[in-house]
Amino acid sequence: MKKVSISLLSLVCILLASVAALNAQSSRLGIQGILKKANGSAVDDGAYSLTFRLYDVASGGTALWTETQSSVAVASGIYTATLGSVTALNIPFDKTYYLGVTVGATTEMQPRTQLTTAPYALSLIGNTNQFPSSGTVKADNITVTGKMGVGTTALPPAAGQPGGVTMWVDGGIRVNGGAPATNNTTNRGYTFVNNSGDNDSGLFSTGDGVVSLYANATEYLKVSATSPQVNIKGNGLVDNSLTIADQLSVNGRVSTNLNMNNGKAIGYFNGNGTWTDWRLVDRYDFSGGVDGWVGTSTLIGTTAATIENVSYGTFNGNVIRPSGNSNTPVLKKAVDLSGVGSYTAVKIIFKYYFTDSWDGAGAPDLGFAGFATDLNATNPVICWSSMNQYYANGSPTATSYTGTNTSSDAAMIGQMVANTSATSFYIFAGMKSDEATGNERFAISNVEVWVR
Repeated sequence: MKKVSISLLSLVCILLASVAALNAQSSRLGIQGILKKANGSAVDDGAYSLTFRLYDVASGGTALWTETQSSVAVASGIYTATLGSVTALNIPFDKTYYLGVTVGATTEMQPRTQLTTAPYALSLIGNTNQFPSSGTVKADNITVTGKMGVGTTALPPAAGQPGGVTMWVDGGIRVNGGAPATNNTTNRGYTFVNNSGDNDSGLFSTGDGVVSLYANATEYLKVSATSPQVNIKGNGLVDNSLTIADQLSVNGRVSTNLNMNNGKAIGYFNGNGTWTDWRLVDRYDFSGGVDGWVGTSTLIGTTAATIENVSYGTFNGNVIRPSGNSNTPVLKKAVDLSGVGSYTAVKIIFKYYFTDSWDGAGAPDLGFAGFATDLNATNPVICWSSMNQYYANGSPTATSYTGTNTSSDAAMIGQMVANTSATSFYIFAGMKSDEATGNERFAISNVEVWVR
């Protein structure tokens, strides 16, 4: 190795020749310089030990990177070296750097030399890809192996961690509008890829103020700024609950139950206005007992009378009726509608049974039902009544409701309406009879309470 005996060396110039990728962890930087003695003449030809250091300050500071090349050829004072050939050049080159050079055991030459950029390194320009030093970056394809942030300096945790994402955009993303072609060869909208190679399912805008969900290039849900604002293009299924804040219009049919909260009803539109239909708010089918009904010995009065729940066969189901031998008891029920919302009318629908030998013309027996304000039925309002008109040929014992004689049994649907908004009242049903329950009897079932 050539020994240098002079005390002062100077670095005349450094030229940035190239920055080439060495591997995934480091790069190499080619430099060229001139070594001169203190009198200005070139150092002797030979091999010299040179130590290179990179700083982010022009003087002082701590070296960010250091490398010693023990045998650098020098001819006529000129040397060429490749930084990073000994020590990995792990500098990001994202700021201004200064190169310090030391020959052998001498002190570092001053001043340090600022690294400058070759003219065409100010931007990278390919056939179509362009990465200028300022302005818009144009690239055919960009692959990011880690996380990417757009318009933000802070990224959330990595994907897979709580709250982690792969891409964070602080701002908006614009894509091409229009409906997708098969497999979305038109590259429109926001598509979901790698589903069996199918790219035509996702979110698309088919026009101004229109956003649609597509699956396999078929539109299934459309949201528009004009009416209808939400359009389900295919068959819709709500697995849980559906809340309608304003109104629901059904053009076709409802194939299963349509359940509504208390106070909500179906409104029918006639082209000019909407009116509310009756809605069912309570029902007593007596399948589990008397459903809170009681009996009193007479219509007006509170003296208790016993009632019973029995079955009237396959097609009629369970009924309630006075028990014992008397037909004078009346069936009564306290109705509480405080939780069903507002209404101005109440309708009661029920099935009334005429059992055995009801008398017709001359001394007719009569079935009746109505409303009352209290259990005593102080001022009862009779809203329904009927005489039995049974089949004259009679019926065999085996097919009658009670089987006590061969007279025909019959039943009919009764209905009564009250124009009231009262939330607490009584309904009742009874019979005007001159015989005992062995010859004449009544019963009721399937009582429904409707409001409007």
